[in-house]
Amino acid sequence: MKFRNALFVMATVLLLTACGSSPEKQKAKAEAEQTKEETKTMQEYKSCLKKAKTDAEKLDACERLLKANE
Repeated sequence: MKFRNALFVMATVLLLTACGSSPEKQKAKAEAEQTKEETKTMQEYKSCLKKAKTDAEKLDACERLLKANE
């Protein structure tokens, strides 16, 4: 669900970037970059969960990735 929301935000930001003025373009670019980083972190989180399986310490490390994304 978050991934879909991230893609929607990214598409919206890109559209606004194409149509906006300079300060708006800068804001849109920053938001697009943030969305890109959030998406990357979510992918890392999912990968981390697959690798961790049931190892509690590894799962805790994965949760830190998710919290960093908030």
